[in-house]
Amino acid sequence: MRAWVYKVNSRRPGPLTGWHFDTFFRYRGPKPYEMGGEGWIRSPMSWAHLQKVRPGDLFVCYQSDERRIYGLARAADRAYEDRPGSGRFNSIDLAPRGLRLRRPLWVAAPEHRAVFAHVRAFTVPSRGTIHPLAADELRYLLRAITALNPEQRDAIRAWPRRRAWL
Repeated sequence: MRAWVYKVNSRRPGPLTGWHFDTFFRYRGPKPYEMGGEGWIRSPMSWAHLQKVRPGDLFVCYQSDERRIYGLARAADRAYEDRPGSGRFNSIDLAPRGLRLRRPLWVAAPEHRAVFAHVRAFTVPSRGTIHPLAADELRYLLRAITALNPEQRDAIRAWPRRRAWL
């Protein structure tokens, strides 16, 4: 299993202005939730990262305009081209029922700044929508969100070990 950061900016101009990760976390449908597309993921670096995503990989849901981590999600399948034949792997389906944190983690908090300042996905400015997370970065992140959300400790600890999404 690999871990990735999926960044969203609700203030980005265009058709997706105002989109927030809570939209995904409120979704209760049985089918995977489509994320990305032609107007959303435009960075060749993110396309390359998405091609490496496998079903079951972990996504950290990061709202970049707020600098907060809102929860965890799983890839339902491999990435795909929004327009077949374009060579741009700019869409991914997330498994339903992600884990929404009761208290999102503010990565700019003084106690986290030293660590998150070295993780490319959380630096300002940062280009791209999809970023890989190293194992030590994921461990720190999981410890930090658990400390902030102790009542969700068991769910957070189980999340990296979950294999199936249904």
